[in-house]
Amino acid sequence: MEKKTVYEWTIITCFLLAAAWFFFPVGKPESWSVLFAMRLVLPAIVLAVGSLWLRPKLMLMGFAFCAIGDAMGVLGSFEGQMGGFALAHICFICYFIKGIRQGKRQTVLFALTTFLCLIPLVVAVWRVIPAISSLPIRIGCSIYALLLIGTVWTAIVRAFSVQIGRRLLSLMAAIGAVSFLVSDFILAWNKFTAHIPNASLYNMSTYYGALLLLFIGTCDFSEKKQ
Repeated sequence: MEKKTVYEWTIITCFLLAAAWFFFPVGKPESWSVLFAMRLVLPAIVLAVGSLWLRPKLMLMGFAFCAIGDAMGVLGSFEGQMGGFALAHICFICYFIKGIRQGKRQTVLFALTTFLCLIPLVVAVWRVIPAISSLPIRIGCSIYALLLIGTVWTAIVRAFSVQIGRRLLSLMAAIGAVSFLVSDFILAWNKFTAHIPNASLYNMSTYYGALLLLFIGTCDFSEKKQ
């Protein structure tokens, strides 16, 4: 087994163990918020550290900003949390957009993907954004929604732009981006619109699933950091 493959599986295993620690903590529930923060942030940190050797710099930065967003959320700063993830999505968009290739068939793909991405965006504008009482938060959430949709759009278009032999991994990254959208939609709907039973479980499971798929699906085919 190649050394890089061993590293890949080591990082994935560490990520799964870190995620399991969050969902199934050992011992009594912590009253110390720092320990809870460690449990929540650790999976993203694992992927960021693994990306030092295994992924392009933009993905490394994206995972690092996700960890910062998680930490800000634990500290009670919704603005900081949103800012961290906004920067993460900027990194993801910049990475995915570099893999998009133009062609005659791409015009149809662009149009179809845009139509599909407009659906959650319209729902957010119709039901979520108006429910936010604070104007600064409303503006911030609107910008964040556009960045999140940008990640989904570029990931999907990229998935169908790469060579067929590499498409499976790119599709996994696209599914990861969609899972990220689902995670944030659950969080926003539960926070601003209406209570969702077990929202935290659904939110974090789709979020961690998104991170894992984004990591697996963004192998650096050129073997060089971008």
